[in-house]
Amino acid sequence: MSPERALDPDRGPRAPNRFARVRWPARAWAVLTLAAFVPAFASAQDHFSGGWKIETSEPAPWVTKPGMIENDEVRRLVGAAVEIRHVRIDAPAPLGCRAPHYEIKREQAEGLFEGGLGEIADATQSADQIAQKLGFRVRPIPSLVTGCAAEIAYHALDDDHLIFALNNSLYRLKRTHAGIPGKKL
Repeated sequence: MSPERALDPDRGPRAPNRFARVRWPARAWAVLTLAAFVPAFASAQDHFSGGWKIETSEPAPWVTKPGMIENDEVRRLVGAAVEIRHVRIDAPAPLGCRAPHYEIKREQAEGLFEGGLGEIADATQSADQIAQKLGFRVRPIPSLVTGCAAEIAYHALDDDHLIFALNNSLYRLKRTHAGIPGKKL
């Protein structure tokens, strides 16, 4: 009797093992094929990866009074480099992060800046109109949520420009180099 048909004293005859006859090369091929698809899921932030420079800052649209902006922070961050990598974000505090948990979102204008645009929209100006003035031309807007302590979300204006909000200021970033050549938003 073959080993596939051996009797199990507790459960009776065993069913044949369909995989027992699969040769090692076939198993290796299956594992390699599966592994080829894993990086596509594991590196969703690749569209945002690479080097960025914070070029400018401006008051967020919801700022209504003087003194709501932290000028020292603005001076410290404008001109700073931000490197978005697979396993970390190299940047000045509070933007840097050692273990990000990236999430890609597709936001409508109302959802930008944690809903800040939706909150200030009124009968005279919609969130879409405010987003348009800020430079957002495409809907939905690709956004990278870092999952870090500072809860920063980078919103894409286009392939080479991002905006994020921090302490009532909007910061504009320009790409300095791509992390993965050919990756587009």
